[in-house]
Parts: sequence; structure tokens; C-alpha cells
Amino acid sequence: MYTSAMFHSINNFIWYNINYTFIQKVTFEMIHVSESMTAHEKIVFQRYIKKCLPFYSVSLIYFYSLTVGTITVVPLLAHQPFPTVIEYPFDVLYQPLHTIIYLKQSICGFFVSAHLCVNVYMALLVWFTTARFKVLAEQLRMAVNVYELFECIKTHQKLLKYADNVSIVVRAFAFTTICCSTVGLITLFLLVLKEQSLIVISWALAVTVSGLLEVFMYTWPAEHLMHTASEIGHVAFEILDNHYFVKIWKCLQIIIMRNQKLIQISIPCLMPALSFNYFSAYLSTILSYFTTLRVAILENND
Repeated sequence: MYTSAMFHSINNFIWYNINYTFIQKVTFEMIHVSESMTAHEKIVFQRYIKKCLPFYSVSLIYFYSLTVGTITVVPLLAHQPFPTVIEYPFDVLYQPLHTIIYLKQSICGFFVSAHLCVNVYMALLVWFTTARFKVLAEQLRMAVNVYELFECIKTHQKLLKYADNVSIVVRAFAFTTICCSTVGLITLFLLVLKEQSLIVISWALAVTVSGLLEVFMYTWPAEHLMHTASEIGHVAFEILDNHYFVKIWKCLQIIIMRNQKLIQISIPCLMPALSFNYFSAYLSTILSYFTTLRVAILENND
């Protein structure tokens, strides 16, 4: 479990360096758009903030609280010298070595929590992109002439490119999160199979919730991004039925054609498009793995 957490943190660091250019690009554009919003756009973005803030705030607090609990409470209740159960090939009970190792493990715990919070930033990029598509859909509905439609087309082209860049950035972090969460959850389930104390079971349950929160952090905004981006095409099609001017038809057809390709966060052959359906399948797969391994272990014991 601890190996999975450290692997997660190291991979986040690697992906950050690989995608540094894309991360800077989408972040600077996010700042620029935020500083130049109109009053109506601010209302739309504020709506999304109110929707997402409770969940992600609680998740951030939960990650750090889990680390604090592991550092302070677990050693006392489990009667172990350090937050994690690690065997050293030398005596670690004398000072100052005991304090040094304790601090080292504590710092590693906060390091892992900080990297879990990177998931929140990745989710922020996806939600920001979703809000921009929502604003564009409302602008498209209010367009009354060809010139406003031209502006909507230009904005749509730029937004599609921005969404592609966000997808490139987010998918690597999402894939790492899903892999590490899968390994961690299966390990925890197997741990619970044996007779464990109430402390261990409670800790395993808390870490399980943390792993599921990480995955849901990506699937929730990814689901909304797909639906909101496709809404642009539906709006253009509705306008198409109500206008008979050739120029307007051509403008709307451009939007509809570009909207044929769904905006998805996925990796071909490795990670399907993130969505609520994927999250349900993910939970089902985890339980299937657990059941299979449980049966195998019980058969070996018999």
C-alpha cells in the first residue's frame, strides 16, 4: 500500500515534468480568461464553483487528515514505533535515530498527501473547460446575426484546441491515479480477509474511501465535459432548424461538423473514456478481482 502511494507520487512528478509545457500553457490561458470575464460569464463560473467546492474541499481536508491520523493516532493505538510498519536491519529504538526515522516517514506522508491534491488541480482544469463550453453554448443561443456566429465559431475552434491540451495533461495523471488506486484497494481488501484488529480495519476503510475519492475526482468532471461539449452541437442544430439563410447554415454546419468528435479524457488501448459508466465498471472490476483472489486464497488454505 505504501509502495503504491510512493509510486503514485513519483509518477505525478515525472508526468509534471513531461507535460510541463502543456500545463503552463493551459494554466496561463485559464488565468487570462478568468481576468477578462464578463459579468454573465462570472455568473456561470460561480455556478460551477458552488457545485464543486464542497466535494473537493472535503477531499483535500480528508487527504491531509488521513495523513495526520496515520502519523499521530495509528502508532499509539497499534502499539508500533512508527506510522508505517517497516522492518529495518538495525536497531531503531534509540535516540536520535528513532526521531529521525519518525520525521522522515511523517514527511513522506505529507508528500504523498500533497501529490494526491494534484488530482484536485487536474479536475479544476477539466471543470474550467466545461464551464467555458457552457458559456459558449449560451452565447450561441443568443447570437442574432452572422457576425456573432462567426465569433462563436472562432471561440469554438480555440476552445476545442484548449480542451485537447487539457486532455493531454489530465489523462496521464488520471491513468496513474487509477492504476495506483486499483492496486491499493485490492491490497486493502486482501488485508481485511485475515483476522485484523478494529484499528487496522478502520484504517483500511479510510484509505479505501481515499482511493475511491481520487478516481471520482476525474470521472465526475470528465462526464460533465463530454455532455457540455456535445451540447454545442445540439444548440447549433436547433438554430439550424429556425434559420433559412445560407450564410447562417454554413456557419452552423461548421460547428456541428467539428462537434462530431467527443471531448474525452482517455488513453487509447490503456484507459477508456472517463465517465460515470466507467466509474461503475471500475467498482465492479475491483470487486471482481477481490472475489477471485479471495476464492483462490480460501482454496489454498483448505
